[in-house]
Amino acid sequence: MNQQDLEPHKSAMEADGYQLDDSRFARLKQWHGVLFQLASAKHYLDQIKAYESDLGDLQNAYELMAQFSAFVLQYSKCFTSGGKGQTTLDENKVFASNADALNAHKRILDIRHNLVAHNGNSELILANLGVKEQEDRFVVKHYLTLAIPLGELDAFESALETATQHSILAVNKHLDSIGEQLGKIVLLDEA
Repeated sequence: MNQQDLEPHKSAMEADGYQLDDSRFARLKQWHGVLFQLASAKHYLDQIKAYESDLGDLQNAYELMAQFSAFVLQYSKCFTSGGKGQTTLDENKVFASNADALNAHKRILDIRHNLVAHNGNSELILANLGVKEQEDRFVVKHYLTLAIPLGELDAFESALETATQHSILAVNKHLDSIGEQLGKIVLLDEA
């Protein structure tokens, strides 16, 4: 993105009294990716939970799969290698005291690795090849059935909440540390 495209965005923040990229707060910037990904994952999971599926409607199936894929990818990005200067969550620390959430987390990553990000073997896809023999020809048709694991969404939400709480605690530690260094309380504006 070029600077001209960013100017309205930056101008609005500066007009609101914010100094952009203050070096005293650089350690906090590494968390913006994880916080955005977790918030996005929550949005998509909430959308899936509220979604009214219409079995047999292909457009409906595509929309639900898109929401589910977005949830899986946004959540998973928090635990896969990040870009330069970006925080990556460590599952061993995040889920150290919550085995059920760890199991749900591993299930989400398995779905990422075998369905959403790569073509692996997933029980969530049933692929069949139908062959109909006629007198003078064979007619071949591909059948594909997708299954969204709706019964696991509450467990996925538990993993997401555990990762979010871990991240909030980590950010709060950074805020406290910066506040001690600067001699002032540092608050996060969540508006």
